[in-house]
Amino acid sequence: MVHNKQLVGMLENIHLLRKLFHKRVSENSPLHFGQIAIIKTIGMNENCTQNTIAEQLNVTPASVAVSTKRLQKAGLITKTVDEDNLRCKRLALTDAGREAADKCIQQFTEYDELIFSDFSDEEKENLLEYLSRIVGKMRRIEGIDGEFSNPMELSCLLRKKVDDLCQDKKE
Repeated sequence: MVHNKQLVGMLENIHLLRKLFHKRVSENSPLHFGQIAIIKTIGMNENCTQNTIAEQLNVTPASVAVSTKRLQKAGLITKTVDEDNLRCKRLALTDAGREAADKCIQQFTEYDELIFSDFSDEEKENLLEYLSRIVGKMRRIEGIDGEFSNPMELSCLLRKKVDDLCQDKKE
């Protein structure tokens, strides 16, 4: 008989192993851990504002400001003043930023393909169904409602909630 503790342990191990890979990829990249989401958002919304990124990733404008300042200093993005609103800055990827994002995304794609290469389509569909049920149940328990167009949106919301709880503990 499989115990819930074993299942939870395996889920935790998957999370930590993925995080370990993410950290390793970040070490060999001009992108710091966590900046890939910002780079991807800028790439999909060329000439967007920092507020747009904050809203889409469900993070604070202050954290986006810090990250975009670092990305600009590293030569991965540009900031230009909006002609209609001088206080607003528009963000765009540089060629180096686009190249760094593409390389990082490619590494994750290859990693994911390797991880799931031994699974049939049916097994992947079953796994997705099981994991979706777990996430759905956990969301209901935590009172997290709403529709998310992709897992990244929910991930950003969950990270913000965890960060907020950590901040509350510090205060």
